[in-house]
Formats: sequence, C-alpha cells, structure tokens
Amino acid sequence: MSVSATSPHGLSLAVSYWLALGVLIVLLVLLAFVARAARKAQAPQDEGSDSQSGKASPFWYVVLGADNRVSTSKVQFALWTVALAYALLVIAFHDAVYPPGSLDPRYLLLIGFPAGAAVSAKAITTGQINSGSSSKTTISAKGKSLGTAISEIVSNDQGDLDLGDTQYFVFNLVALVAFFIAFFHNPVSLPVLPDTLVGLTSASAAAYVAKKATVSAAPAPPLTLTAVSPQQGAPGTPVTVFGSGIVNTAAADGGTPAVTIGGLTAPSQAGFTATMVPVTVPTDLKPGKAKVDVQVVSSDGRAAVLPAAFEVTAPASAPDPQA
Repeated sequence: MSVSATSPHGLSLAVSYWLALGVLIVLLVLLAFVARAARKAQAPQDEGSDSQSGKASPFWYVVLGADNRVSTSKVQFALWTVALAYALLVIAFHDAVYPPGSLDPRYLLLIGFPAGAAVSAKAITTGQINSGSSSKTTISAKGKSLGTAISEIVSNDQGDLDLGDTQYFVFNLVALVAFFIAFFHNPVSLPVLPDTLVGLTSASAAAYVAKKATVSAAPAPPLTLTAVSPQQGAPGTPVTVFGSGIVNTAAADGGTPAVTIGGLTAPSQAGFTATMVPVTVPTDLKPGKAKVDVQVVSSDGRAAVLPAAFEVTAPASAPDPQA
C-alpha cells in the first residue's frame, strides 16, 4: 500500500519521521539522566569510581542490572518500547489523529513478555541471592562500550556465551527488523507481524525466565584449615596457612582472605590460592607459652579456625657488636 508524502491532516511524512526521532531522543536523554541519578542515590560510591576515568554514559543506566551488567531482559523491553513509541509518534505527527481500529493483540505479547521477563528475572535473581543459592559480583559501569554491552547481553555472569540469552536477543532483533520494514512500507498504522515470529519471541522470553529460575551459582566449597608452617616464630615472621576452599573458585571470587593469629590481624602476602595463604605474624602479638589459634575468613564470609596451631616466640636477641 503506497502512502503519499503529505497528509491533509498533519505534517509531511519526512517531517514526521525526523520530528518523532527528535522527540524520542529528548525523552531518552531525560530518562537516562533520571536513571543514572537514581542509581547514584542508591550507590553513592559508584560516583567516585566513575570519576577516576570518566563517568559512565547515562544511557547505559536504563538497561543495567543491579550488578552494572547490561540486562538481557531490560534490553528487549527497552528496544520494543522505543520502536513502538517512535512508530506511534510518526503516526500522530503525520495523521494528526490516530486511525480507527483496535490494538493488534500481538503487541501485547511483544511488549508484555519482555516486561514480564525483566520483572521475573529480577525477582528470581534477588530471591536466589537472599537465599544464598546464588552470588553475583558487581562490576564498574564506567567505560562500557557497545561491544562490551552486546557481550554481556548474550553471556552469563561468568562471561561465557549463553545460548538461552543469545536466542532471546536474536529472535527479538529479527522481529524488530521485520517491524520497521513493514512500518516504513506503510507508516499509517502499526504493522501486523507474523504469528510465527511473535510466537518465537514469546517462547524465547519464557525460556529465558525458566533458565533464570533453574540456573544458580555452584555452592561455595567448605573452608577447612590443615596446618601452619612453620608452627612457631617471633612477631613479624612469615608463615603459611594451608587448607582448602580458602578462595571460592566456584564463584570466581578472588578476594583476599582475612587471617588472624591469636586474635590479631596477620597481614596477607601475595601468592594466596585456594589451598594456601602466606601471612606475617602480627607484630603486636606477645610471646607466650600457650599456642594461639589461627583463623581464616574468606572474602565471601566463610570461616575456619585451627586451634592452638601456632606458638609465638620471643624475637631473637641482636648480637652484641662489642662481643
């Protein structure tokens, strides 16, 4: 169906295209800054980290999850919201009034499923974190590029390609391309998309939510301590604490474990692993006849104690230079 370049009621089609784009950009800019302000209010420390190497673009905050990764479900919701808003603005400017007719129920699926997936994914993830069955690490939002964003859309939290997320993203991109091709061919009403294409986007959204509900992080390994070497030494002596599960490799948690000897913090040294952590005997620890406990607390909160594992000795006397 051909459409004339001008409308007896509204603006020309070309002007309607550009005017709708301008209005949409202004709305998106306002929404982006509001989203970033809301995130800064919730986590003021992010502002300091952004200032170190430039602030993150405010547009990312519209589609970021709580961990500052680009949310797959939020992206689908945002893309369909922008596409439908643009088409409706073009129709409004071009015709001045909306043409008669009811809304195609397919659009209730196209906009409803991404919205429901976004809400469901957040609820599932929050519940898993609160129950301890899943853990998520927060990354910085600064310096995020388009390539990084696409990688996060089609990947899991560990950075590996996720076929469920990829399918959800690809099917919606195909549907969006079909939507704009049909709309620009006949820009007087929202196009009617094929049932098969709408069904694929809806099914992929449902599969995405189901995957979120069933996939959780591997449980953290138990933290156990086996030995301290050497078993005695003066304050300031380097020692190594041996055990297992000192680092939560299941969650890729590389945080430094906290070690105490006799209740005092023993400074950790470089080179710790899941089975050992080198430390220095606290300089404030007083020598005594009784052996003291050694405790290790992992960066994710797991703790273990090796009772009476270390004997603090007196520092060696300095040699007399006149002797």
